[in-house]
Amino acid sequence: MREKILRRNKKIISIFILSVVILTGVVFAFQKNGQMRQNNKSLLDEFGESGFRSIQRDKNSEQEKDLRNYSAQLVLVDNGADDNSDSGDYNSSKEQKLGVTQSLNFLAEVGNSLFGIKREMIFQPVNKMIEFRENTTVSKIIKVPEDYSTIQLAIDNANKRDTVKVSAGEYNENIVMKEGVNVVGSNVLVISKSNKFFEKKKEEETELNSEDSELSSVSSLEIINETIIDGGNSGNVVTFKNGITNKTKLANFTIRNAGKNLSGILIEDSSPFIHDNVIMNNEYNIYIKGNSSPIIQKNSLRFGGKGIQVYNFKEEKETKTTFTNVVSSPIIIDNLITDNKIGIDLYQTSALIDHNTISYNNHYKTYLGATFGIYIIGSSAEISNNIITDSGICDLCAGVNIDEKSKGVTLSYNNIWNNKNNFVCFGECILEDNNISEEPMFIDPANWNFELQEESSLIGKGRDGSDIGVRW
Repeated sequence: MREKILRRNKKIISIFILSVVILTGVVFAFQKNGQMRQNNKSLLDEFGESGFRSIQRDKNSEQEKDLRNYSAQLVLVDNGADDNSDSGDYNSSKEQKLGVTQSLNFLAEVGNSLFGIKREMIFQPVNKMIEFRENTTVSKIIKVPEDYSTIQLAIDNANKRDTVKVSAGEYNENIVMKEGVNVVGSNVLVISKSNKFFEKKKEEETELNSEDSELSSVSSLEIINETIIDGGNSGNVVTFKNGITNKTKLANFTIRNAGKNLSGILIEDSSPFIHDNVIMNNEYNIYIKGNSSPIIQKNSLRFGGKGIQVYNFKEEKETKTTFTNVVSSPIIIDNLITDNKIGIDLYQTSALIDHNTISYNNHYKTYLGATFGIYIIGSSAEISNNIITDSGICDLCAGVNIDEKSKGVTLSYNNIWNNKNNFVCFGECILEDNNISEEPMFIDPANWNFELQEESSLIGKGRDGSDIGVRW
């Protein structure tokens, strides 16, 4: 009896000690989380950003599997050279992360050996509590110019899930985006030629692009956003880099004047969501490279050397067992891409190109070089439900041109019409029977209205009975 009581008391004391240690670990984790949130990083970000590069492994493979399933965010102990912080901060952060990991692993071992408690029962509650705190954190709206005088200052002082809301006006900036921070401008305006405001904008654009007057051509009706980011011909206007995800969006701006050989929007190793913008008068209106899969939706891209350039120089990196290539895979959907030299240019990449109107990519027939609606080199693509018209005046110009190195290019439910050459393919292409070549019957393309007339044969001819071309 006495031995039974001693065993029971020992068990109670052990449970009490274990509970205290767990509570201490949770408090420490929340303290660390609070400190890191002040630096725009959450505990989940810190412990999960590089996967399982370096972890405290359990000898039991099943337990290690459980650890991976339930505790990914809490077992990373070293980011090595990927950590960009100062060395002092990095070493301190490393020690704290290592301390949390070792404490939790110790608790898991004690719990398992004394009471048969599985590892996930130690790690999972901490994960859930931190997730709850992360998901219930209140986001805020930062206003420009009320709170900060520039867009970049607002971005620099924003946290994840915050929104930078920019009032109407012109901002002469070159901005760099931050993960998880949305940046939005005002709504789209349609401004007629009779409007003095439009005349003023036209004069400004002509002056800013005096070196290349063909980029300054405008029709009698402009689509323009009243919130303008002007790069002043001095650099990429908006830059996304270093792993920005689709949780970060840019919307409702006019983005213009990057300068020679530069981009309205540069996307490098990132996958943001870019929608409802007018992107114009840039050598590359959107330039995508590296490991990037952005969503490009409902934008007007015009008066550029290239509407969208997706470029990857694929270096084969030999390891002991495999070769690896970095390839972008953007989603390009519901965009109006007009009056560029090339509408969409794919180089050694892949893309989904769906429900776009890609027309007049020849700078009003003033550019005598080779121009194309879609130009594909060494790439694969799914091209569907697009209108591709009036591209180029030279013998080599084409609505769609695919080189001999391209494979896996599929075209379905497109209308390819009135290009110098509608379709040229030297590679492996599938041109399905549901593609057509008919006049789209835009309402008034000369005045920038690319909606379809009611009697257009493209209405209801897309996949699943949708209209071909943009749907806005």
